[in-house]
Amino acid sequence: MKPSPLALALMLVFLPVPALMAADATGVRQSKSEQGFLTLQYDNKGEVYVEANRLNKPFLLVTSLPQGVGSNDIGLDRGQLGRTRMVQFERIGPDLILRELNTRYRADTDYAPEQRAVKEAFADSILWRAPLDGKGARAPLSGLVINDLHGVADALKATGQGSYQLDASRSMILPEYVKSFPKNSDIDVQLTFASGEAGARVAEVTPDPKAVSIRMRYSFIALPEQGYSPRDYHPQSGYLSDQYTDFATAIDESVVKRHLLRHRLVKKNPGPAPSEVVEPIVYYLDPGVPEPIRSALLDGGRWWTEAFNAAGFINGFKMELLPEDADPQDVRYNVVQWVHRASRGWSYGSFIADPRSGEIIKGHVTLGSLRVRQDHLIARGLTAGWEDRDAAAKAASHLALERIRQLSAHEIGHTLGLDHNFAASGNNNASVMDYPHPLITIKESKIDISTPYSPGVGEWDKFAIAYGYGDFGSNEAAALKKLLTEVQTKGLRYIGENDSRSADASHAYASLWDNGPDPVAELARLQLVRRQALNDFNPALMRDGEPLGELADALVPIYLLTRYQIEAAAKLIGGTDYAYDGAYSWNYIAPDLQKQALGTLLTTLDTAELALPQGLSESLLPKAGNYSATRESFASSLGVVTDPVGMAEVLSRHTVSALLAPKRLNRVEQGFQNDGEQLSVTAIVDKLFAVTLFQEGKAGVERGIWMRVNAVAIDGLLEAFHSKDSSPEVKAVLGARLAYARTQLERKSARSSEADAAHFNFLTRGITRGLDDANQRIISAPLPMPPGSPI
Repeated sequence: MKPSPLALALMLVFLPVPALMAADATGVRQSKSEQGFLTLQYDNKGEVYVEANRLNKPFLLVTSLPQGVGSNDIGLDRGQLGRTRMVQFERIGPDLILRELNTRYRADTDYAPEQRAVKEAFADSILWRAPLDGKGARAPLSGLVINDLHGVADALKATGQGSYQLDASRSMILPEYVKSFPKNSDIDVQLTFASGEAGARVAEVTPDPKAVSIRMRYSFIALPEQGYSPRDYHPQSGYLSDQYTDFATAIDESVVKRHLLRHRLVKKNPGPAPSEVVEPIVYYLDPGVPEPIRSALLDGGRWWTEAFNAAGFINGFKMELLPEDADPQDVRYNVVQWVHRASRGWSYGSFIADPRSGEIIKGHVTLGSLRVRQDHLIARGLTAGWEDRDAAAKAASHLALERIRQLSAHEIGHTLGLDHNFAASGNNNASVMDYPHPLITIKESKIDISTPYSPGVGEWDKFAIAYGYGDFGSNEAAALKKLLTEVQTKGLRYIGENDSRSADASHAYASLWDNGPDPVAELARLQLVRRQALNDFNPALMRDGEPLGELADALVPIYLLTRYQIEAAAKLIGGTDYAYDGAYSWNYIAPDLQKQALGTLLTTLDTAELALPQGLSESLLPKAGNYSATRESFASSLGVVTDPVGMAEVLSRHTVSALLAPKRLNRVEQGFQNDGEQLSVTAIVDKLFAVTLFQEGKAGVERGIWMRVNAVAIDGLLEAFHSKDSSPEVKAVLGARLAYARTQLERKSARSSEADAAHFNFLTRGITRGLDDANQRIISAPLPMPPGSPI
């Protein structure tokens, strides 16, 4: 594909000065000279020198990884940006140093003594020191760049891969990647990290796991030109923000300052009226993305054009294909990069921003290439019962591509400055900044996935772009206040990351991967969809030539289809409702809604819900030949044979853990103490017992599931009882209910069959041991749940 006119213009404007080969006064010959933001010289001995002609002038230093490690678990991906540092070169005696400036504490004033008082109160960091040559003109940079400033060794250690150390003898500067442009200069280095004992994840992705060699880039970037006006952060705005402490602030104002993170965008005709822009925000897609995914990513990214047009910036946003000869790490390009890993993992949006103002200089999106394949697998499982296999194949591809459009818009949204909005699914999918679950329905007794996602940006997204980027002239404060009032009037919720992601988060209407305004009703509906999908599930979904042993992996996301809606429904129990709009109160969810949520959650523990349809187990053959189980497979206590009771253990533990999350129980108990109409911890535990331990014994395959779920329930209660997060009041209730259960089980054992009595006695002994010993559980080695997110 031809580069766009804009891309060609960028290439012409920012071509580096041609390399010069010359001898200099110090005798260095055959040197390569790059003149631009920094003047760099690379000699034939492998050293890079920087001219000392930019002293005491702050600029940005960013590390990045043009080449990654390739493991989602380790997290060192191709294209990853390191943190942004504001630095400056200084000369001290015969040496040149690079000082990292402390931008978190400052005095925004022109009064020098006040600035000095802050500067001298907090430490800064010397990153590098090297001697200047005899003329004081330049210094060698290898001591700075042959260095792990990105934190690769720390990342390897933090992810359990052992102690890797940078091996300077196997690390070098790459001369072809020493470049200098008018606004930035880059130096790429090949770094090797060595360890005597390799980590398991490293071994999966490197030829020799004792030597991890990657490319790292050091980018020296000019600070943006003046003229950008920061916009103060409001928690209802939906934006990410920077933060610093300004000691020059008046005593009747907050010393902590927060600004929205956003790009610079200027109209040709300033003011609130719609106008063309001086220079649009342009994002470039990695040409390494294959079709039809490439077109879907371009489509989804271009959704943002509508939001910017609605905010008055005509053609303020564009998305194009990156020219093949352009470098995606180049600071001049906002890039959506296609990144391969050995296993499925997250995508994310990151950026380089001016720490002084929050202005985003470069947006960089990382899209994991295996995610779309997981969506396709889910769709294949959902359409297994379709007689028209061609239609099923088309529907699976349609769902996967619709999701990738959403993903493109979502991650670009982060690099535009937007935070997650996990309440948007309850507002008719008002934002692409939520995590959407595919909409799956039943139509004429058949699974329907024809409209899995809502296309385009939502009403919340349009508000957010207007709030963050809108040009309101001299009426900015009033216009922003009006926007906040309008979005509240429309009933659009915004709840961010900190109130949503954790399993015990309290907000009842902010969840990940859920659907609909009523989490409980959606769980009940999705259970019916799951049962239909399980009844339809069969080997027809397998590809030609694919061993039937792989069918069990396709079953995983179908069997666990309700996992996220279970989490969403559980949030109503001990749940709260509040907003960031300045309201002065919050409230617990009404008792009737909490009790309804509890009842629906407990139906997911029904043995009939947990059991596979008759005959399906026999279709789940062991892995064939050299195929083997992966992290995406269900674990089994039966060896290579599929374990239906183990599957039930995994899903039931998911429900029990969500229900008995300690902070949730703490809220339940305090709510009950304040209002006797509220749900109580005693009521939760007794209802849990009623659908597990105290049910009549089951027959057939459901009998084994019933016994395993009983063990899961007791282990969940013991886990909460011993948790450091459980309040003393909750611990007292849990201890009392477990003791009560032990007494009841002893009575049941006395009048039960020999097999049931053995089960009840085993549980009784487990409760006794578990109450006395925090490390004792009924199930000593719980089966793990396969990864779900991201989908």
